[in-house]
Amino acid sequence: MITEASRKANKLFVMHSAKQIGKIKDDEERERQAKDLEKKAKKMGLNRADVEEILDNQGAYGEEYKIKKATEEAENMHKYINILSLERSVNLWAEASKSTDNEDPEPVSGSKTLTKKSQNKITINPMEKEPQNRSV
Repeated sequence: MITEASRKANKLFVMHSAKQIGKIKDDEERERQAKDLEKKAKKMGLNRADVEEILDNQGAYGEEYKIKKATEEAENMHKYINILSLERSVNLWAEASKSTDNEDPEPVSGSKTLTKKSQNKITINPMEKEPQNRSV
């Protein structure tokens, strides 16, 4: 049975060991010892989130872990933003296809477009003018 005192003692042991691992210069050796300490802490009854937080706070993982963690978080956010963007564009096209009259939309007010041509001279590509129903 794990008591509160033994849980605190186990945490202190893991914190001390993580501090010692953080002083190792060799990245591979530091990573190997951090993995061993994670396994040992799991046997001691500590949960994974607490152990990872302790190892990160004590510097046992090193800089490459922080970079890897930040990269993974950035990739996840990028995927999330892409999904939101895709859903928004699908919704816009769905709303546009609901239009019963096949008329061109009202021209945008302004004198010039990005191509620096006046809007009166712009023509719509015939392939783009025909609605295409794409199922996503």
